[in-house]
Amino acid sequence: MLKVFYTAGPGNAFDIFRRWTTGARDLTTSHVSYSGQMLDACARHGAALLMTCTHAGGVDQSHGDMAIQPRADLSRGTSGLAFHRSFRAKAEQNMRDAVAFGADVMIISEDTNPAHYAPLRRRGVRVVQALHTCLWHENRRPSLMQRLRLRGYARGYRAGDMAVLSASDTVSGQIAALARDRMPPVLEFLPLYLPEHYADLPPPSLATGRLEVLFVSRIEANKGATDLIEIAARLRAMGVAVRFQICGTGGELAHMQAMVAGQGLQDAFLFHGWCDRDKLRQVMADCAVSIIPTRAELSEGFNQVVVESVLAGRPAIAADTCPAVRYVGDAAISIPAGDLGAYVATLADLAGNPDRLARLVAACPAGGRRFLNPSQSFGHALDEIFTACREGRPIRPIRIDPAQP
Repeated sequence: MLKVFYTAGPGNAFDIFRRWTTGARDLTTSHVSYSGQMLDACARHGAALLMTCTHAGGVDQSHGDMAIQPRADLSRGTSGLAFHRSFRAKAEQNMRDAVAFGADVMIISEDTNPAHYAPLRRRGVRVVQALHTCLWHENRRPSLMQRLRLRGYARGYRAGDMAVLSASDTVSGQIAALARDRMPPVLEFLPLYLPEHYADLPPPSLATGRLEVLFVSRIEANKGATDLIEIAARLRAMGVAVRFQICGTGGELAHMQAMVAGQGLQDAFLFHGWCDRDKLRQVMADCAVSIIPTRAELSEGFNQVVVESVLAGRPAIAADTCPAVRYVGDAAISIPAGDLGAYVATLADLAGNPDRLARLVAACPAGGRRFLNPSQSFGHALDEIFTACREGRPIRPIRIDPAQP
């Protein structure tokens, strides 16, 4: 029996595990969870699974040959050198768990240095890294500590025997830059959704007097949340009626609300706070488009909000730092990161050009279709890894062309 050890990171994999054991169709998350796809893949391959998770409050659970156990997040509350040292402590803890479990393959889905796992690879355990985010900010030079850390990543990749699960071609490009001519097997995957996640929403209204714009994210400066205030002010000066519906919480929420009030823009913003799936669907139904104005200093690994908007039939206006805009075809408008004037011009045009907006809406079904297809999912990439382990052959790379659904 294949034995799989998986570090699930800080998300609430305990709730996913509990729901999975009941056989219930899980629609509590915004997409098909990666932990759920791991459980499904292990079940398909008859594999035993030990999953660890750092989500606070988790408790041991088991179901047949599947189990999940809580672990402390050794990086929480650390900074500087202590933060980087925590990666080695994480690796040592994970390797102890993998050896005790008798793992054949280990999949690391947390922030840790792959070079630290060389002792486990020498024992014959296949170590696979799952990268959901970029390794560094594309638009700025890494700090000294980051550069030292990336050297460790490069050593791990150049060893050639550690596959990497990659969330986008941007992430894959960073792996290639570190690996140089010793590229490890890279298996790209896309987020997976069920039709029930965002289906059956009414089409957006294209003829109202005000353009309703959805923003879903943490309320932080690098997510571009506070930039919406300047965008709204410019649109008001142009006489363009736009309202931003804000879904999320974060460190800049109170500051953003105060700025909105201070500039007299209350009628241009509606704050919903954190939204569960049902509430988010209600807000989406009221909006015609979404905006994802990520700043240049934040390099996104993918940005699933782009896809979720498109699946809901709401075209996305997104910064070019979000790789997802390249995967949804004509259902998204790519804006140079930080170019507030371009956001203003695009929103003004859509507010006054219902024909263009209608064409973008019509492109959404085709733009979102690939994300309903399990053949490009995390679970599909796991199938290749588990099959290779069972057959004793090298893991084959999987690359996904953003332009070819």
